[in-house]
Amino acid sequence: MLRIVAGTAKGMTIRVPKSARPTPDLVREALFSTLGHRGYLDETDVLDLFAGSGAFGLEAASRGVRSVTAVDVGREAVSVMTSNAKKTGLDLHIVQSKATSFLESSAADYDVIFLDPPYAMTNDELTPVLAAAVPHLVDDGVLLVERDKHAGEPPWPAGIALDDRRIWGDTVVWTALHAEYRRSLRA
Repeated sequence: MLRIVAGTAKGMTIRVPKSARPTPDLVREALFSTLGHRGYLDETDVLDLFAGSGAFGLEAASRGVRSVTAVDVGREAVSVMTSNAKKTGLDLHIVQSKATSFLESSAADYDVIFLDPPYAMTNDELTPVLAAAVPHLVDDGVLLVERDKHAGEPPWPAGIALDDRRIWGDTVVWTALHAEYRRSLRA
């Protein structure tokens, strides 16, 4: 059973599509602790790609971000996300689309972009998605990619630099920033 970890919908359970592999509560709790510590939950816009149940976006909305856009190509995922948003009373902008199609047609920018593609997706398949996502990341934004620990480091587009990597069992979450912004933090 998946639940919202904190915020206005804390403790509420949400459904998961049969095809999804949701980010476990423990992992979301750790990620959001870090995001909150770094100010990424204050008046920010969040994009959740390959959203599945919408757990990441719902967690962000529960913790008070300004907006959440959740994108998934699957009809079942969109139906489950819609149901989860209604049940929790959280506002998600839900889009049924392939990630790259959405990114190529959107003009919006985001402070946090979270990608949780199917573990079977290869890094070659992930490359164009990351390349399409980067123009939507604000200068001081953060890009998070959840992968299987055996997938290796994502193929970061030019101008993006790895900032952190966290491992929980078979799950790895890679965090990246615009390279120039990352350098300014370390100066």
